[in-house]
Amino acid sequence: MTVRITEDEDPLVGSLAPETRVWASHADEVKEVPEGFDRTATSDVCGVEAMSDTDRDLYGVQWHPEVAHTERGDEVFENFLDICE
Repeated sequence: MTVRITEDEDPLVGSLAPETRVWASHADEVKEVPEGFDRTATSDVCGVEAMSDTDRDLYGVQWHPEVAHTERGDEVFENFLDICE
């Protein structure tokens, strides 16, 4: 599936292409962004594909960055390591 990055300044997913192919294996879905979070990616399948609360360094994605079918998945992990440092 294709996700659309909605926040190009986001430290976790902002460096990805505006439309990025990813792999998701489930039908779970975040329906509403929790208080304090910003939606950082969306798709036709799920309205909240990624979100972040940069003030508290909390991040989440609804896809599998660790699998080969996800374009630039390694980049998500590299960005996460940068956040942790």
